[in-house]
Amino acid sequence: MSAYKNPWFQVWSPSPSARLRLFCFPYAGGSASVFHEWPAALSRDIEVVALQYPGRGHRFGEPLISSCVSMVSALLPNIVPWLGKPYAFFGHSNGGLLSFELAQTLQRAGYPGPVHHFLSGKSPVHRPRRREALHPLPDDAFLGKVAEMGGTPREFIEDPELMRIFLPILRADFALSETYTYAWKNTRLRTDASVLYGLQDDAYAEGDLSAWSELIDGKLDSEAYDGDHFFIHSHRQDVMRFVNDTLQSRLANARGERRYA
Repeated sequence: MSAYKNPWFQVWSPSPSARLRLFCFPYAGGSASVFHEWPAALSRDIEVVALQYPGRGHRFGEPLISSCVSMVSALLPNIVPWLGKPYAFFGHSNGGLLSFELAQTLQRAGYPGPVHHFLSGKSPVHRPRRREALHPLPDDAFLGKVAEMGGTPREFIEDPELMRIFLPILRADFALSETYTYAWKNTRLRTDASVLYGLQDDAYAEGDLSAWSELIDGKLDSEAYDGDHFFIHSHRQDVMRFVNDTLQSRLANARGERRYA
């Protein structure tokens, strides 16, 4: 199967000649469509490859995966054929957890790692959760908590037919993060990374950047946005600009290193 026909990945603007691939991991309840506008906003040197998890988009009807380790295990053999050129990861919220776990798994297996890792709207994965687990709650209580977090319109949540389809996806995604246990003790991810966060996001706390530095063996920076957990939408242009500028800098440095080697 051609890599571009693999159901795990959505590529709106295929560019086999691009110098770098950016793999984008959606948040809980999200699909590859979260990143639909990104290819037009980023340099042609960057090929945007959005992850499409089972059970949504063109994969609707496939069994959902509610374990982070199981999701990474299923994804691993599918992503390896894409790693023949430099690549970066961008993961928001749940996507940050999945991308981090995948990067650690790739590193442990001896595959080349990402040249840059964008950890967006995600608290440090080795620290205790800051809120109660939501996925075991009854439907009404669960949806009420999800609505409080924002990102999902109230009218959407109150539509019985939509919820019949969407509720199992949401519950599986929340279970994926809420049952996760950090297992990479004494292992640091060998990559540069950026932590993106919203100043009004309850998932962010002072000290998160320092905590992430315990897991990253490379240059670590941060970028703050005047928004809540879903600043990835309210500040979409700013986020895409930051990602593009960061990756363009990496490409320019790589070009210079080859020139003067």
